[in-house]
Amino acid sequence: MKRYLLNGLAVLTMGLAITSCMKEIDSEQQEQQASLDNAQQALGFYIPDNQDWVMTSTATATFNVEGLSDTGATLYVFSNNPYSDGYGSVLASAPMTSTTTTISGFRIPQHYKSVYVGLKQSNGNMVYKYVDVENNQITANYDFSTPAQARTRASAAVEGDPFTFENTNSYYKTVADIPGNAKDINTTSNYDCIMSGKLVATSGMRSDVNLWQGPAVDIYINGNVTMPSSAYIYSANFYVLPGAVLTMDRQANYECAIYVSAGGTLNYNPSKLETNEIWENGQRKDVRSCIYNRGEVNFSTNFEANQDITVYNEGVMNAKNITSKPGDGHPSYFYNFGELNITGTLQLNSCANFYNEGTVTVGGLTECTQGNGQIWWINKGHYTTKQFKIQAWNGTYYNFCQLIVEEDAYLHDGQLNLMTGGYMEAASADCNNFQVNMKGNTGFNIKGDSYWGEQGDGTYQGFMATGENNYVRLGGTTTVASHRYSFQTTGKITIGFYNLVELGAGNSGVWPTVQLNENTTRVDFSELNPTYNSTDCGASWASNPSVETPVTENQTWTYAFEDNKTRCDFDMNDVVIQIRESESDASKLIVTLVAAGCEYDNYVWLGNTRLTWNGNAEVHNALGVAKGTMVNTGSRGVDADAVSTTIDKPVGFDFQNPGLKILPFHINADPEVESNAITGFIEIIKEGNPSGLAEAPLGIAIPDKWRWPLERINVTNAYTGFIGWGKQADLTLRAERGGWYQTPEEDYVYSK
Repeated sequence: MKRYLLNGLAVLTMGLAITSCMKEIDSEQQEQQASLDNAQQALGFYIPDNQDWVMTSTATATFNVEGLSDTGATLYVFSNNPYSDGYGSVLASAPMTSTTTTISGFRIPQHYKSVYVGLKQSNGNMVYKYVDVENNQITANYDFSTPAQARTRASAAVEGDPFTFENTNSYYKTVADIPGNAKDINTTSNYDCIMSGKLVATSGMRSDVNLWQGPAVDIYINGNVTMPSSAYIYSANFYVLPGAVLTMDRQANYECAIYVSAGGTLNYNPSKLETNEIWENGQRKDVRSCIYNRGEVNFSTNFEANQDITVYNEGVMNAKNITSKPGDGHPSYFYNFGELNITGTLQLNSCANFYNEGTVTVGGLTECTQGNGQIWWINKGHYTTKQFKIQAWNGTYYNFCQLIVEEDAYLHDGQLNLMTGGYMEAASADCNNFQVNMKGNTGFNIKGDSYWGEQGDGTYQGFMATGENNYVRLGGTTTVASHRYSFQTTGKITIGFYNLVELGAGNSGVWPTVQLNENTTRVDFSELNPTYNSTDCGASWASNPSVETPVTENQTWTYAFEDNKTRCDFDMNDVVIQIRESESDASKLIVTLVAAGCEYDNYVWLGNTRLTWNGNAEVHNALGVAKGTMVNTGSRGVDADAVSTTIDKPVGFDFQNPGLKILPFHINADPEVESNAITGFIEIIKEGNPSGLAEAPLGIAIPDKWRWPLERINVTNAYTGFIGWGKQADLTLRAERGGWYQTPEEDYVYSK
């Protein structure tokens, strides 16, 4: 009997225990339900059972690297745009071990479709790429192989160019070259002039000269001679002798060749020079008007170098405005081997061609208006212009020496070729659908602001280099439009930016707007200073400017808590903690307390360890303010500096499932007595939500430096995408909306 009695007592005791346990479970369930009801009412949506408030997944990155022998290289995966932010937030990193290196098992935001990766060389240079994320797999390919050199043709300035170079010595005459049978143009009848074909002029030409037919006559200018506007000359070769001056008030009507010897002067007053068609027996004669100069030529009015003409300057030429506008199929050619001074504009149209091997100064604008290989501009000398303009898909501009633009360079719809030793400088630049080709030992220097516009899809915009030692220096602010690949580099380029601004920085849908590819080295801007002079070509650069090693820091996670389970306002700022792995020691965590929008005393726990900052565990004490004061949540409280502490990283620590939690108490309640707590621990819900029940987001883990809502601002108002993410039961669709935390309503979030 005693034995049975004992068994009965045991059963009775067990029953009482079960009843007590059931009551406790009922209490927890009631609190959980009350918390859920409060959350759903405050947030404005039903929370699905499978919502675990997770925004990340586990990823793997594979790097394939060719053409690089660097045992000190390091590979990175970033969560941000390092170009626009000025630093890289590291999701994962590892040393490069071979041509293929894999990094596995790191956290990545679920909504990412692409990410920036980086390869940091041992010299500190970082080469970024923007690559796709497919099924949590990242593959990045790097190729440091050197592109082949472009071919050139020794017999011409550039392969395919239309220029021909002449031995002009026979064109320039002296007094000794005047034929003995030459007639004085002023004392001979017009008919005899035509018939003799050899004329000499030593003083002003008579006004009734009328050479109306026949082959071109040779006219030797041996004095101060004016050809009046009333004169009519069908075609002629004018030889301006040393010491002579020819002032032309009218050009020859069909063909006019003028040769100015050294010491001679031509004052050309007609508004143009062109070749009119001459037909004989139904056939067009091959004729060409031209000016060859070893003396001085002055164009007194706006001058047009039009169809089928050649201007060949080996002396000095002075002009106001020069425009070349030949008709299609009738190209004009302007060569300068001497000194060309234009106070206004040089404009090339249609199939006009310009070659310089001397010195050119343009006081206004140099521009081309048409392209498709019709206009050739080649500079092998020193060319200075106030403004410079390439447009209309022109790609046949070649600079071998110095191009100095004193104001703006307008580079639209075309290409500029910086040939070996070439240097271009401009005060500012406006670029769109434009490519600069750099052929080795070249330099491109924009001293002030530059803008790189939205280029057409498939159009390469930026710099493409072959050969060694190509330098790009971009001063002022380099602004890159919100369009993919609006600025790129390819090949061996050393580049420095004073200030780089990406207009598409906040829109991952247009990344990458900037892409500095393999073999490009970004250096300290202050050390990239070219020097040059007016006699040598090109420019000299600092031999080894310091590499601009990019700043990197490990990914920061933000943990935001509400400290009242059943009466919370969901401004998610009662306690805000940020954690990242130490950059100097992977076994350490840097834990930063950034906000305390709570009136209760709150304590933070990581696993079984209560955290302290400067010896203070309570969050208000840690931030140096009075208890009950709201900190860093807007006008209702005070601002204070965040506080950090470094702790040992727990074994198996996972940022998504950190074991981080808070425990709230009434003000000044003894935290050593757990029963004094207002409620139990408020934790980050574990990934997968093991309970399977819908739970309120009292603590959420955000994989970023998050900007929390202001006091009493519901998270759904501060982040309008929160509702669409939080109420989504389909995990795939929820992941798509997981980037809600990156688009705040600026007036509703904290910004110190």
